[in-house]
Amino acid sequence: MISDRVVSYPVAMSETAFAGYVWDIRREEYTLNETQVTRDYLLHPGAVAIIALNDAGELLLIEQYRHAQSKIMWEAPAGLMDLANEDPLETAKRELYEETGYVAKTWNVLLDFANSPGGSSEQIRIYFARDVSLHPDGRPVGSDEELNMPVHWIAIKDIVESIRRGAVTNPQLVAGTHAALIAMAEPDMALRSADAPWHAREDALAAKRVWLPKN
Repeated sequence: MISDRVVSYPVAMSETAFAGYVWDIRREEYTLNETQVTRDYLLHPGAVAIIALNDAGELLLIEQYRHAQSKIMWEAPAGLMDLANEDPLETAKRELYEETGYVAKTWNVLLDFANSPGGSSEQIRIYFARDVSLHPDGRPVGSDEELNMPVHWIAIKDIVESIRRGAVTNPQLVAGTHAALIAMAEPDMALRSADAPWHAREDALAAKRVWLPKN
């Protein structure tokens, strides 16, 4: 079995080039192959996403405006891990409810991946949620991009076709949909327990590659 591995190169300089509201830009100089290298990277808190499946073979999706893309994008419910010491599964449950008004009884880890590893420390965990139902209190009122955010159940075959045509490009949705198809066919091969270790995040925390809340 192959595995990413942690390495440490001598760092001559490390500074915050930009301090943001939910992430920073860090600039570092380090020695690689006897050469001094300078790199900027986004120091990210990490995130979770949820692929929620119903008995009709539909996935629960949202439409959310993304200013950096200048688009309303089809996405899986997701959110930043920007609350101190919150367990990632609890973050996923909270985000599913806050963004859609739904809750789920059955949870598994579907996929872990590094989003844009060449320039960002972001680690993402995608959960597979089933036995999904509306919360008795309904959906909370959102704010900013989440205010009046549309929520839909979409047939997974239609999502796959939209991905194939390049019509939807959100990475959590693209990766999560394909992983869900494998999980539906071979659950023992594709799914992990909801509390499975998140080694990549543990590595990022140990290497101080996670943006932590300032308060």
